[in-house]
Amino acid sequence: MSKKKPYIILWLLCIAGSWSLLPYLYHLGLVPPSVPSFTLFLMTTGQAALIYGLVCWLSYLLVPKTDLTPFHFDPLLKRIIVPGVVAGAVVGLSIRLLSATLFPSPALSEIQPPFWAGLLASIYGAVNEEVMLRLFLLTFVFFLLQKFFKLRSGNRLIFLWAANIAAALIFGLGHLPAAFKLAEPSVQVVSRVLLLNGIAGICFGWLYWARGLWTAMAAHFVADLFLHVWI
Repeated sequence: MSKKKPYIILWLLCIAGSWSLLPYLYHLGLVPPSVPSFTLFLMTTGQAALIYGLVCWLSYLLVPKTDLTPFHFDPLLKRIIVPGVVAGAVVGLSIRLLSATLFPSPALSEIQPPFWAGLLASIYGAVNEEVMLRLFLLTFVFFLLQKFFKLRSGNRLIFLWAANIAAALIFGLGHLPAAFKLAEPSVQVVSRVLLLNGIAGICFGWLYWARGLWTAMAAHFVADLFLHVWI
């Protein structure tokens, strides 16, 4: 397989993933109803093509400069499907439990688009967010740490966890604008968004470096099914 082929495939998947998010955003009221659907489709396609084209190209340049190996398929069942499903289910159930107990928020919890919109949005989370935050961002932070600090066998794990936590924090911060459109900004809302998304992000980041990007994607997809499809 050409070294560029996985990145080209991911770029195309990210464009499709951006389309899959639109019905979910419509049902949450996060898309102005005055914008024609076809115009929104064209804008989304162009924006996704540019942003994820750049992200995939930079990832293509960065990954070989590290010792990360994101693209593994074999053994499919043992490496991707089983750990992805198990980790995704644990993350999804944990977030639902914490949402109901420590961070009850009717404004954020009771808004439920149709299950099919949640199913489509789960594709965006699994593909686009993992490409942006794990394949690119986590790899980039890990690369910087390797570049500016001497990499030894003892501190490789420290660098990986530092990069993982940084990517998970940004993952949580990226969900704040949408949360603030659905609920009044408060310490509770910020804590809820950062902690719950941080738990997911750290788990997906660990899967990314330990088992590869496809496993992280599988786990993210399963977790989102528990959060956006299971009512």
